Amino acid sequence: MFAPKSKKPEQSMAPVSAPISAPEAKTEEQPAPAVEFQNVIARGTVIQGNIVAEGDLFIEGTVRGDVTTKTTLIAGPSCVIEGNIVADHAEVAGQVKGTVQALGLLIIKSSSMIDGDVLTKNLNVESGSTFNGRFTVGSVTSTNGAKKPEAAPAKVDSSVLGSDVRRPAQAPAVPAAPAKI
Repeated sequence: MFAPKSKKPEQSMAPVSAPISAPEAKTEEQPAPAVEFQNVIARGTVIQGNIVAEGDLFIEGTVRGDVTTKTTLIAGPSCVIEGNIVADHAEVAGQVKGTVQALGLLIIKSSSMIDGDVLTKNLNVESGSTFNGRFTVGSVTSTNGAKKPEAAPAKVDSSVLGSDVRRPAQAPAVPAAPAKI
């Protein structure tokens, strides 16, 4: 009656070591990135206001405000940003209405639609993206206003990238339709 009961082997719980990563956005065009993110704004989420992040940021939802991060920003295919972007590195696959500034590399994916200026040190543009604005590639100004000691900026007319947009001095008085890159 009071004899010790036989001990059942305890099931040990393995510690969860998988880091939090971006949500699995299943699209036919592009799978979710395999990068770890500290901050995720999921599809269907709408944020009205500015976002300032210290770490990496992955956005699939809608942001109506400026987005600033000191590291990497990935704007997924379903992302809509109505505001300016400032990031160390950025990858844009969704829609942006505002200035996009990347202090390092900016990747513009084929599914992206940018309506605004682009300022970056290094640029990678995929064929099929839509752009309406000006590119400045080379040295960019950091978020605190100090210029990074890089090569002088090279203004790239979007006609160099295969679009039909004219230089600003030759631009018609009526705004042109977005260029298809």
